[in-house]
Amino acid sequence: MGFLRLARVLVVLIGGLGLVSAAEPDGEIEALVERLDDERFAIRDKADHTLREIGRAALPALKRASESDSPEKRVRARNLVRKIQREIVRREFERMGKLADADLEVEHAMWAVSLFLDPELDKEEIVGALDEIAVAVQKKMGAGKTPGDLPPAEAMKALILVLKEEFLLSGDTVTYQHPDNSSVHRVLRRKKGLPILLSEIAVAVARRLDMPVVGLGIPGRYMIKYDGRRAPAGKPDGDIIINPFEQWREMTVRDLVFSVPGFDADEHLQELPVRLKILRIMRNMESHALVTGRRDLQEEIRACYTLLAGPGAARFR
Repeated sequence: MGFLRLARVLVVLIGGLGLVSAAEPDGEIEALVERLDDERFAIRDKADHTLREIGRAALPALKRASESDSPEKRVRARNLVRKIQREIVRREFERMGKLADADLEVEHAMWAVSLFLDPELDKEEIVGALDEIAVAVQKKMGAGKTPGDLPPAEAMKALILVLKEEFLLSGDTVTYQHPDNSSVHRVLRRKKGLPILLSEIAVAVARRLDMPVVGLGIPGRYMIKYDGRRAPAGKPDGDIIINPFEQWREMTVRDLVFSVPGFDADEHLQELPVRLKILRIMRNMESHALVTGRRDLQEEIRACYTLLAGPGAARFR
């Protein structure tokens, strides 16, 4: 039995991010769940510990037990579900924290941030929603045409019209300080969000169409631009700056100089580094978790922020 127990633990540890033990039979998981309300503390505690080690594979049985007639089993199962889900999310941020900036993906990270609010969210749901928008933009450009066939202004017009008019994405000016506005899943569902989420949704859609659209970390807000330096050969090579939060309106450098305190064109019209984009999204959600009294959410985001920021990074504000 000692060898079998050791083998089980090794399988769990090797499972890595998913915390999955594929070798754990469903019957054994169910038996462990049944012990959560055992009268003997040692039995309950061992079952609790083993289920946490099993991780993701134990979630279906634990969710069923969350509706048990036994108050003890119900409470312990619900607590275990939350602990396992939090650990899965933390492992993902730990993994991203070890990546070089060049290997980080904002779209993937936006999905990971969404897990703070919707722990069971399938990444493919986000990918599918963004794919759908990209198809609509392609259709708007005209049959057989690609962004490279159009002047940058026309390609951007198609992108913005679809995001604004067809998918109705806009800035949330009513419940601005709500964590939902930092979740790509909830922004796509509610059609409202913060500047950085609207912007990075646009960037993700543009990337699918090979449009050179990037996110700009403009002080106090966030915008996008068509990077004129990467325009197709023979096309106008000027930047096109868009403010998604304010009705997707086009901005000039002059507009920004007069409306944004501290604006520096040389600095703020450059694409924001990927890790800083992700950390900014996380800071927004953490701040709004505090405003809305979600202390548990705030603490979880802070823990994952540290994992992503890496060693030597400034402490969370």
